Amino acid sequence: MSGESRSLLSFLAVPVLVADPEGRAVYANPCFETRFSVAPGGAHGLPLARLFEGGAREQVLQAVAAVCDQGQQARLKLRQGDAGYTAVVSPVIADRVRVGAMIVLCDEPVIEERLLAFHRAIQDPLADLAKVLDALLEQTGGRRSERHRVALEDGLRALERLRKWTDELAATARAGAVARPEERFDPAQAAREASARYQREPAAPEVPLDVLLPAGLPRVRGDGSRFTDALLHLLRRRLAGSPRPASLTLAAKSVGRGAEAVVLVSVTDVPALGQAVASTAPDDVPPAVREEVERNGGALHTTADPIAGRTTTMRLRV
Repeated sequence: MSGESRSLLSFLAVPVLVADPEGRAVYANPCFETRFSVAPGGAHGLPLARLFEGGAREQVLQAVAAVCDQGQQARLKLRQGDAGYTAVVSPVIADRVRVGAMIVLCDEPVIEERLLAFHRAIQDPLADLAKVLDALLEQTGGRRSERHRVALEDGLRALERLRKWTDELAATARAGAVARPEERFDPAQAAREASARYQREPAAPEVPLDVLLPAGLPRVRGDGSRFTDALLHLLRRRLAGSPRPASLTLAAKSVGRGAEAVVLVSVTDVPALGQAVASTAPDDVPPAVREEVERNGGALHTTADPIAGRTTTMRLRV
């Protein structure tokens, strides 16, 4: 054997990277080169920022700097493409001097993403089931109507508990998911998908949803599927309000330019004639909605107008 192949690290089936205190790679084993699409020997001398993407880039740079400065091992979770890793960053010491850091990456199943995908997939079947049970409840009649009605009401309550459990499962998965702050999505597409799913809600025909979207909107920070889930969650909360609104409006627009540019996505529920404006208390917004907006640097605000109704506006960073 010759050259770098003499290192035992070359035979490890896990990615290994060695960096200097300036944040440049000095060695990458073949497994790292394969996983991270680097040509053999091509990592040497490259800045770490060129080897990692998204939130992983900042995490690795900070960990290497801290390890080289303080000499203490660091452990962190990373996301690279569709793969998840647990990274152990250890100091490399020569003659009692910290000359760099070794990064060992162990596979970490991205369970949180699978749970969130399951949560998204199950929402439509749950809505369809609720619609069927509601229709049967309306059609129940005859001598045995009371017994059938009680059974259907029990089924609807069980369905609501199931929906709450899946929401709690999604909230737990979001809390443990590795952040990908450089992700972008089309807010108009997310709004359209949320609207389409809203139309399948059992009570949707009673509360029409108007969708006001411009021809094009800039992409914003975050995960589009998560934002769609959060938007649908907010629409459901407004639909289930008491008293029930006369109508809902889902709108979006772009405001500002350059570094100040944002996209405003709003949900307005208009009260029926003679009804008071709904509450604007913070707890009227589902925690999952607020969490999804704020985790990507956005903000959320609710206002009320006696005529226009209650409006919850999500300010999304471009």
